[in-house]
Amino acid sequence: MTSKQLNFFITDRDLELISDFFKGKSVKILLESNISDNYEIQALNQLPDKDMQSLVYLCDSKFLNEIEIKSTKNGVKYFDILSSSIMEFSSGGFDTDDQNTIHRGRFYYVKSFYNKFDDLEKKSNSYIEWCDNIIRRFKKEFLKKYSNDKEDLYSQSAIEWIENNNAVKSGGGFGWKKPL
Repeated sequence: MTSKQLNFFITDRDLELISDFFKGKSVKILLESNISDNYEIQALNQLPDKDMQSLVYLCDSKFLNEIEIKSTKNGVKYFDILSSSIMEFSSGGFDTDDQNTIHRGRFYYVKSFYNKFDDLEKKSNSYIEWCDNIIRRFKKEFLKKYSNDKEDLYSQSAIEWIENNNAVKSGGGFGWKKPL
């Protein structure tokens, strides 16, 4: 299996602009909670409210028919990220009940995977190019390097929050915490 991910830190101040960015690129927003009982997907054109969902899936309309939906024994439906032509977007940022820690967000997608016959299946070049293009444009529009961290990328508002609050990296690099 091969995959790609981009880790970053943003704040809630960035979400409206990010939602507009996705809308301007005609990105379809998918939520597992919007999978119907008959396995149909209701795609959104903008990000949902942060307190409703911080993990969403992104797709171009030309890949909507390349999404596999699975179900648990309890009937909970979910997207199969391995075989589907979708990209995971976790916004990170603040939890609604904790404004003292900013969490890392990420883009994640699978380029190839082992199918049920243990054969390596590569996803289409157009899907991989679409994902890479969205990530590249997102980085250019919203993210930059932060001098205090060489591993991840940051929005300007995340850098300002970290510096204004003397936050320290915590949780194995998954967040920045304001000292109490």
